Amino acid sequence: MTATTPLSVFHNWLLADPANRASACAIILHTDATYPCEDLIQKIADHLNEYDDDGDGCWLPATPELVGKIASDPNHRQLLGLTGTQNPPSTGHPRTLAALGHRGHVVFRSPSSEATGDLSNTFHAGVGLPKDLPESCHLTLNANLMDQKCIAHIIGDVFLEWLHCEMRRNSPIQDIR
Repeated sequence: MTATTPLSVFHNWLLADPANRASACAIILHTDATYPCEDLIQKIADHLNEYDDDGDGCWLPATPELVGKIASDPNHRQLLGLTGTQNPPSTGHPRTLAALGHRGHVVFRSPSSEATGDLSNTFHAGVGLPKDLPESCHLTLNANLMDQKCIAHIIGDVFLEWLHCEMRRNSPIQDIR
């Protein structure tokens, strides 16, 4: 059996064309700089790939490693619709994250509120001390007060409730905060 690489997961996600589905949302994690989120990103995507029936197993865990590989490769950027052959590191990652978020079915850590502020139909989850997180998060979890194994499941389950909430679905505004 062949090991799955992050780029092969990215290519499968691209081929799945989730952008045309109503549930094609993004989950953006807000954490402090010290919180190890790469494993959490993977666990949330795994949880949604198992329990989000509408997602059809197409949730992409956009770890910092994967985002870096996509941002540094002109061919991968082109697959996301990013034009230009060169993106300096200071602008490449935020543009890549925004392109991934617009396409949907992706979980990633927000590098800053400016980088992802214009994404609609996104769920914002904060993990850490509430004083260190944006107030606009749909869900804030104090990681010091809970078992770390529960955090991904809680975020995934609350996201699915938010996704199917009648108030949100019937609102002309896609992202109710």
